[in-house]
Amino acid sequence: MACGVLGINFGKNKSSKDAAQDYSILMSQLGVYADYIVINVSSPNTPGLRALQGRRELTELVVQVKGTRDRMVWGREGPPPLLVKISPDLTELDKQDIAEVVRVTGVDGLVISNTTISRPGKIGETAEAHEAGGLSGPPLFELATRTLADMYRLTGGKVPMIGVGGVSSGEDAYKKIRAGASLVQLYTAFAYDGPIAVPNMKQELVACLKRDGFANVAEAVGADHRMPGALPLASFTAAVPAAAAAAAAPAAAVKRGKLW
Repeated sequence: MACGVLGINFGKNKSSKDAAQDYSILMSQLGVYADYIVINVSSPNTPGLRALQGRRELTELVVQVKGTRDRMVWGREGPPPLLVKISPDLTELDKQDIAEVVRVTGVDGLVISNTTISRPGKIGETAEAHEAGGLSGPPLFELATRTLADMYRLTGGKVPMIGVGGVSSGEDAYKKIRAGASLVQLYTAFAYDGPIAVPNMKQELVACLKRDGFANVAEAVGADHRMPGALPLASFTAAVPAAAAAAAAPAAAVKRGKLW
């Protein structure tokens, strides 16, 4: 019987005075159940949460949570990978800072991205545009994918990334992969289309790969950065998931102890 992959997303309490303590408690209580852990510092709906994306704040948070994880007792497969989920509304300097935190702390990967507080395109002309909260779905796609591509570039393609935000088709998933994602997540499309969205997107993704001459997903990861004018291929030495190569079949691309 095939098993699913369980990722657990950690966030601080709204009224918390010590965010790192919240994340560490969650790690100690829930970490044993996870195939991977996400430190979410980018939800726009929790006051002050995005301030944790600053270089000093994020470094301190990751070090404490990682330390809690590493002090726990794990089985043969070791601890679950630790990823950080970031905002699509970052400045270039913010992105550079996060890339440096990833390098220094040894974070296992990034989830890119959360919802946006911006209201792009015609969304900004609607009566609801002034409502508070994060925007998801198709309007988020370009912004989230651009952030994904930027972080792939800033980390030299060496950090596994999960692409999320506005994925509504296999073509969308393919664009995330070409931008640098080794894995892709769905939210809004899954809510609207239901479980059938997954096999439909997988079929479309296979067609995209064949169209562009890729034998598998792994070959396509970060492909946009290898186009003429991009950095040399040698700059992008990311380890990509072997499991993801079988794009047409269910596979667990995350295993306990290592992300891929």
